[in-house]
Amino acid sequence: MQQSIPDYDLIIVGGGMVGLALAARLAQSQLKIAIIDPKPVEMSWDKSDYDLRVSAITRASQKLLDEVSAWSFIEQDEKTAYQRMYVWDGEASRGKIEFDANLLAEPNLGHIIENRVLRRSLFQAIKPYRNIEFLSPQKCAQVSYQAEQAIIELADGKNISAKLLVAADGAMSWLRKNSGIETKQKPYGHKAIVATIKTEKPHQETAWQRFDHNGPLAFLPLTDEHHCSIVWSVKSDYADQLMALDDKEFLQRLEQTFENTLGQCLETSQRVAFPLIERTAECLVKDRVALIGDAAHTIHPLAGQGVNLGFSDVEELAQVIEKSNGKQLDIGLKSNLRPYERARKGEIFMMQKAMQGFKLLFEQDMPLIQMTRSYGLALTNQHPLLKQQLIKQAMGL
Repeated sequence: MQQSIPDYDLIIVGGGMVGLALAARLAQSQLKIAIIDPKPVEMSWDKSDYDLRVSAITRASQKLLDEVSAWSFIEQDEKTAYQRMYVWDGEASRGKIEFDANLLAEPNLGHIIENRVLRRSLFQAIKPYRNIEFLSPQKCAQVSYQAEQAIIELADGKNISAKLLVAADGAMSWLRKNSGIETKQKPYGHKAIVATIKTEKPHQETAWQRFDHNGPLAFLPLTDEHHCSIVWSVKSDYADQLMALDDKEFLQRLEQTFENTLGQCLETSQRVAFPLIERTAECLVKDRVALIGDAAHTIHPLAGQGVNLGFSDVEELAQVIEKSNGKQLDIGLKSNLRPYERARKGEIFMMQKAMQGFKLLFEQDMPLIQMTRSYGLALTNQHPLLKQQLIKQAMGL
């Protein structure tokens, strides 16, 4: 029996930043695209409160956002360009390294942007395109795969089909699980505490990060010069202790750990803690399905590269889809999707191993190891060419 023609060329399960970025990147291809997400896009909010979830957007990710017209929807008072990064070893006095955009002749090292701002701007970028449908609020109930199409049954009972499904629905991906793709999981033994902190001194357009044996503490500059988003990644039992403190006690502990770098920590927002787990999907593609973003991989947040890895997935997968479509090939066949997997697996592996290596190095409290890493940081800080290469790689330049 002849199969029916799919309703769409591409169905993206997950309408977060990465899923919307893929739709925006393919908007001009004229492929018929659907995006499914249980949460509608938030279009407005009280700007006096910051989203607890923020991202450090590299220059490479900014380029992608600019090319899909999303960057123009981000207001000037919704993004914080940071000019400097200051990283130091809290247990070894000589161990520090500083990066400055001026040394690279660059306008900045990147931007700190609330996730809700990024999602809204990407949604605004796809709105003019009639070949893209955003199905929300909507949930998936079942998925099945046939030779020439994949079929998703929605929670409302409707069936929709496509040549290719893309899992962009996060670390606990429904589509990945229901497509029979396993993941390798390695708990870091850490939890990340996130909050918005008001500080006595201005942040100086600087991203600050302090390491000690408990884990890294990052202060990321927000649009108000006296507010920072913190990511405090510490051993799980210590995180539980910190979360049990009242606000005053927590601020005192935070201030002490951060060595009063920005003076007193005056106020904290709600605090949220979540376990940190390295996840790697056993494969990024099968017939009729591809994985991107956190559905494909998760890493420790100490370098702030999670969403940037996802945006790199978007760019690579979009190129592979466009190439197949241009040659009138089936965009959903594994054989035509394999170049995406080959291109991405190396970078994902290297990033995961680098994050694991940094974590292991800094959690050591043996004096000899502390002295060695302190010397290494100080030595790197004294070599401008090496620093320049490191920061350019982090920026995606």
